Amino acid sequence: MKKLFLLLLGIIVFSACHHDDDPTPSAINNRTVLVYMVADNNLTSNVEANIDSMMSGYKTAEVTGNLLIYLDDSGKTPVIYKLKKSSNGTVTKETVKSYSEQNSLDVSVMKSVLSDVYTSYPADSYGLVLWSHGKSWVPSQYETISTKWFGQDQSTTTQGDETNYMDIPDLADALSGAPHLDFIMFDACNMSCVEVAYELKDHTDYLIASPTEVISDGFPYAQIIEPMFSINKNYQKIASSFYDYYNAMSGEYKSATIAMTKCSEMNNLATATNKIIGAHASVVSTFVSSGIQLYDRENSVNNHFAYDFGHFIESIATPSEWTAFQKQLDATVVYKKTTDYFINLKIDSNHFSGIGAYIPKAAQPKIYSSFFKSLSWYNAAGWNQVSWYWE
Repeated sequence: MKKLFLLLLGIIVFSACHHDDDPTPSAINNRTVLVYMVADNNLTSNVEANIDSMMSGYKTAEVTGNLLIYLDDSGKTPVIYKLKKSSNGTVTKETVKSYSEQNSLDVSVMKSVLSDVYTSYPADSYGLVLWSHGKSWVPSQYETISTKWFGQDQSTTTQGDETNYMDIPDLADALSGAPHLDFIMFDACNMSCVEVAYELKDHTDYLIASPTEVISDGFPYAQIIEPMFSINKNYQKIASSFYDYYNAMSGEYKSATIAMTKCSEMNNLATATNKIIGAHASVVSTFVSSGIQLYDRENSVNNHFAYDFGHFIESIATPSEWTAFQKQLDATVVYKKTTDYFINLKIDSNHFSGIGAYIPKAAQPKIYSSFFKSLSWYNAAGWNQVSWYWE
């Protein structure tokens, strides 16, 4: 089986940012895109191939902007690279800033890096790629199963070896160090879900992510650099290129789910969800989720954290409620595509809305339900109207 990895972005909590060499400010361009790579973990073997793919895409694309890479790699201190193309078409990566050892998933560190890049390379619009392990909305505190929502940083400090992660609300906080983004693309597992999209809705126009895992080879950067910098903001091509790349493969590598969510519609989606959950609160309180399309491949049924959101709502709503809700869902998830399987997980295209959701149940770890209640989506979507029979 090909290697798969969940949620990535963690860094070391006790180290501080070291500003050795600040990026040289540049003239305003069409777009600045930052790829934030947290690879101080078992994904380090994918770094070189992914950066080579970015350089290949940068060589052939018509780019009127800046492509920068923040890399925190295993056994190395973090750096920022800027891709440059010479007059003869040769692409190189120039180190424009170096840092001492730091926790790239610490809120203040990430906020500082985002500010460094976007302030030094101003543009008319901005994009962000978050590259690492990922596991949806689940809390980083629950370590008996690998439930770290975004990022993993395994580092050695004066305090010893440390592994750090980042929870969704902390990511939203860190994004305050960036300007409003045209898109956030997660090259990480399980990040297309309503809980993440709602938490990040005020920071970006579009969220491009997979509701399932992502093959560890990641996104095909050689094919997606062009749409990342497209003048007409054809960001859907990023998602479709991802699908096309893996759909053309065979065996277990023919595994891809992808969606693009329009974040300005998340408030409307929450309102529509609130209405249906409120109308069917008694049904929801004892809902059996076993028939709902799964997006995670946890071995234990009690550890499932990602179900198809549309399939869940369809299962509790009346036909007329579902018809109205589906219109709002389609206005929110503006692009979605899936292969028939993700490895050994069957994906029913009739129940593929492209965006996942958590469905609480009694047998799950208590930290799941307590953390779920702390997310903004919990109240906005009306989950607070449900009286859980096990509480």
